[in-house]
Amino acid sequence: MGVLSEIYNTVVTYKGRQYKTNPAYDIVLAIQNLMGEEDVSDTDKLDCALSMLCKSGTSSLSLKDKAGLLREIYKSQINLPKKMNVGKQVKLVDFELDGEYIYASFYKDYGIDLLEQQGKLHWKKFIWLFQGLSKDTKIKEIMRIREMDIPEPNNYNQKERQSIMELKAYYQLPVSTNSGKSGIEGLFHTLESVAKHGK
Repeated sequence: MGVLSEIYNTVVTYKGRQYKTNPAYDIVLAIQNLMGEEDVSDTDKLDCALSMLCKSGTSSLSLKDKAGLLREIYKSQINLPKKMNVGKQVKLVDFELDGEYIYASFYKDYGIDLLEQQGKLHWKKFIWLFQGLSKDTKIKEIMRIREMDIPEPNNYNQKERQSIMELKAYYQLPVSTNSGKSGIEGLFHTLESVAKHGK
Protein backbone atom coordinates (compact mmCIF):
# COMPACT_ATOMS: atom_id res chain seq x y z
CA MET A 1 0.00 0.00 0.00
CA GLY A 2 1.05 3.59 -0.56
CA VAL A 3 1.50 6.12 2.22
CA LEU A 4 -1.86 7.79 1.73
CA SER A 5 -3.76 4.51 1.67
CA GLU A 6 -1.84 2.84 4.48
CA ILE A 7 -3.97 2.14 7.52
CA TYR A 8 -2.22 2.64 10.83
CA ASN A 9 -2.91 -0.26 13.07
CA THR A 10 -0.81 -0.25 16.20
CA VAL A 11 -1.76 -3.84 16.99
CA VAL A 12 0.94 -6.35 16.03
CA THR A 13 0.18 -10.05 15.73
CA TYR A 14 2.96 -12.44 16.63
CA LYS A 15 2.47 -16.21 16.87
CA GLY A 16 -1.30 -15.81 17.03
CA ARG A 17 -1.29 -13.30 19.86
CA GLN A 18 -2.02 -9.59 19.51
CA TYR A 19 0.12 -6.90 21.11
CA LYS A 20 -0.93 -3.26 21.38
CA THR A 21 2.02 -1.01 20.58
CA ASN A 22 2.89 2.66 20.82
CA PRO A 23 5.55 3.49 18.20
CA ALA A 24 5.55 7.23 18.96
CA TYR A 25 8.54 9.19 17.65
CA ASP A 26 9.99 9.93 21.09
CA ILE A 27 9.78 6.27 22.12
CA VAL A 28 11.57 5.13 18.94
CA LEU A 29 14.28 7.76 19.45
CA ALA A 30 14.73 6.66 23.07
CA ILE A 31 15.11 3.05 21.92
CA GLN A 32 17.65 4.05 19.27
CA ASN A 33 19.68 5.82 21.95
CA LEU A 34 19.40 2.79 24.22
CA MET A 35 20.84 0.55 21.52
CA GLY A 36 24.10 2.52 21.58
CA GLU A 37 24.63 2.02 25.31
CA GLU A 38 27.63 -0.28 25.77
CA ASP A 39 27.05 -0.90 29.47
CA VAL A 40 23.55 -2.34 28.95
CA SER A 41 23.28 -6.02 28.01
CA ASP A 42 21.45 -7.09 24.85
CA THR A 43 18.86 -8.88 26.98
CA ASP A 44 18.18 -5.75 29.01
CA LYS A 45 17.98 -3.66 25.83
CA LEU A 46 15.43 -6.07 24.43
CA ASP A 47 13.32 -6.06 27.59
CA CYS A 48 13.47 -2.27 27.87
CA ALA A 49 12.59 -1.71 24.20
CA LEU A 50 9.57 -4.01 24.44
CA SER A 51 8.38 -2.40 27.69
CA MET A 52 8.49 1.00 25.96
CA LEU A 53 6.79 -0.15 22.77
CA CYS A 54 4.22 -2.64 24.06
CA LYS A 55 1.22 -1.80 26.15
CA SER A 56 0.51 -5.46 26.87
CA GLY A 57 2.77 -7.72 28.93
CA THR A 58 5.64 -9.54 27.28
CA SER A 59 7.42 -10.79 30.40
CA SER A 60 6.25 -14.39 29.93
CA LEU A 61 7.79 -14.65 26.45
CA SER A 62 11.03 -16.51 25.86
CA LEU A 63 14.07 -14.48 24.87
CA LYS A 64 13.77 -15.71 21.29
CA ASP A 65 10.10 -14.77 21.11
CA LYS A 66 10.82 -11.32 22.55
CA ALA A 67 13.36 -10.80 19.76
CA GLY A 68 10.83 -12.11 17.21
CA LEU A 69 8.12 -9.78 18.50
CA LEU A 70 10.43 -6.77 18.45
CA ARG A 71 11.48 -7.65 14.90
CA GLU A 72 7.80 -7.81 13.89
CA ILE A 73 7.10 -4.42 15.51
CA TYR A 74 10.10 -2.96 13.71
CA LYS A 75 8.97 -4.33 10.33
CA SER A 76 5.38 -3.08 10.60
CA GLN A 77 5.63 0.05 12.75
CA ILE A 78 9.12 1.56 12.44
CA ASN A 79 10.90 0.49 9.27
CA LEU A 80 10.83 2.87 6.32
CA PRO A 81 11.96 2.05 2.76
CA LYS A 82 15.60 2.93 2.24
CA LYS A 83 16.35 5.63 -0.29
CA MET A 84 19.31 5.28 -2.62
CA ASN A 85 22.36 7.20 -1.43
CA VAL A 86 23.80 9.61 -3.96
CA GLY A 87 27.09 11.50 -3.65
CA LYS A 88 29.16 11.86 -0.52
CA GLN A 89 27.73 10.51 2.73
CA VAL A 90 27.84 13.06 5.53
CA LYS A 91 25.81 12.82 8.72
CA LEU A 92 23.51 15.81 8.41
CA VAL A 93 21.24 15.43 11.42
CA ASP A 94 21.22 13.95 14.89
CA PHE A 95 17.69 13.74 16.30
CA GLU A 96 18.94 14.08 19.86
CA LEU A 97 21.59 16.80 19.48
CA ASP A 98 19.51 18.78 16.98
CA GLY A 99 16.32 18.48 19.02
CA GLU A 100 15.82 22.21 19.59
CA TYR A 101 16.23 22.98 15.87
CA ILE A 102 13.83 20.20 14.89
CA TYR A 103 11.31 21.40 17.48
CA ALA A 104 11.48 24.98 16.14
CA SER A 105 11.21 23.75 12.54
CA PHE A 106 8.10 21.65 13.17
CA TYR A 107 6.48 24.54 14.99
CA LYS A 108 7.33 27.01 12.21
CA ASP A 109 6.13 24.86 9.30
CA TYR A 110 3.27 22.88 10.81
CA GLY A 111 2.38 24.57 14.07
CA ILE A 112 3.16 21.23 15.77
CA ASP A 113 4.52 21.35 19.30
CA LEU A 114 6.61 18.18 19.44
CA LEU A 115 6.68 18.22 23.23
CA GLU A 116 2.89 17.99 23.26
CA GLN A 117 3.08 15.15 20.72
CA GLN A 118 5.31 12.91 22.83
CA GLY A 119 3.70 9.51 23.13
CA LYS A 120 1.23 10.41 20.36
CA LEU A 121 2.87 11.22 17.00
CA HIS A 122 3.63 8.00 15.12
CA TRP A 123 7.28 7.48 14.16
CA LYS A 124 6.53 7.18 10.44
CA LYS A 125 4.43 10.35 10.44
CA PHE A 126 7.22 12.17 12.27
CA ILE A 127 9.77 11.11 9.62
CA TRP A 128 7.50 12.04 6.73
CA LEU A 129 6.86 15.46 8.24
CA PHE A 130 10.58 15.89 8.91
CA GLN A 131 11.40 15.06 5.30
CA GLY A 132 8.79 17.58 4.11
CA LEU A 133 10.09 20.53 6.14
CA SER A 134 10.63 23.61 3.98
CA LYS A 135 14.13 24.77 3.13
CA ASP A 136 13.81 27.95 5.23
CA THR A 137 13.38 26.02 8.51
CA LYS A 138 16.31 26.06 10.91
CA ILE A 139 17.12 22.35 10.73
CA LYS A 140 17.13 22.35 6.92
CA GLU A 141 19.41 25.39 6.92
CA ILE A 142 21.80 23.61 9.30
CA MET A 143 21.73 20.44 7.19
CA ARG A 144 22.67 22.50 4.11
CA ILE A 145 25.59 24.05 6.00
CA ARG A 146 26.86 20.63 7.11
CA GLU A 147 26.67 19.33 3.55
CA MET A 148 28.17 22.44 1.96
CA ASP A 149 31.54 22.21 0.24
CA ILE A 150 34.19 24.78 1.04
CA PRO A 151 35.18 26.37 -2.27
CA GLU A 152 38.74 26.21 -3.49
CA PRO A 153 40.64 29.37 -2.49
CA ASN A 154 41.17 32.16 -4.97
CA ASN A 155 41.90 35.89 -4.84
CA TYR A 156 38.24 36.79 -4.23
CA ASN A 157 36.63 34.29 -1.88
CA GLN A 158 38.63 34.48 1.36
CA LYS A 159 35.72 35.99 3.34
CA GLU A 160 33.23 33.51 1.87
CA ARG A 161 35.49 30.56 2.75
CA GLN A 162 36.01 31.90 6.26
CA SER A 163 32.27 32.36 6.78
CA ILE A 164 31.47 28.84 5.56
CA MET A 165 34.20 27.29 7.73
CA GLU A 166 32.93 29.13 10.81
CA LEU A 167 29.35 28.02 10.17
CA LYS A 168 30.41 24.41 9.57
CA ALA A 169 32.49 24.43 12.77
CA TYR A 170 29.61 25.90 14.79
CA TYR A 171 27.05 23.34 13.58
CA GLN A 172 29.41 20.36 13.30
CA LEU A 173 28.16 17.16 14.88
CA PRO A 174 30.63 15.58 17.30
CA VAL A 175 32.44 12.48 16.15
CA SER A 176 31.05 9.55 18.06
CA THR A 177 33.54 7.85 20.35
CA ASN A 178 31.06 5.07 21.05
CA SER A 179 32.41 1.87 19.50
CA GLY A 180 29.04 0.18 19.95
CA LYS A 181 26.27 0.19 17.41
CA SER A 182 23.52 2.74 17.79
CA GLY A 183 20.16 3.52 16.25
CA ILE A 184 18.46 1.03 13.95
CA GLU A 185 21.80 -0.69 13.30
CA GLY A 186 22.04 -1.28 17.04
CA LEU A 187 18.53 -2.71 17.12
CA PHE A 188 19.43 -5.26 14.46
CA HIS A 189 22.68 -6.08 16.27
CA THR A 190 20.71 -6.72 19.46
CA LEU A 191 18.09 -8.86 17.70
CA GLU A 192 20.77 -10.94 15.93
CA SER A 193 22.69 -11.44 19.17
CA VAL A 194 19.59 -12.57 21.04
CA ALA A 195 18.51 -14.85 18.19
CA LYS A 196 21.89 -16.60 18.31
CA HIS A 197 22.04 -17.04 22.08
CA GLY A 198 18.40 -16.88 23.15
CA LYS A 199 16.08 -19.72 23.93
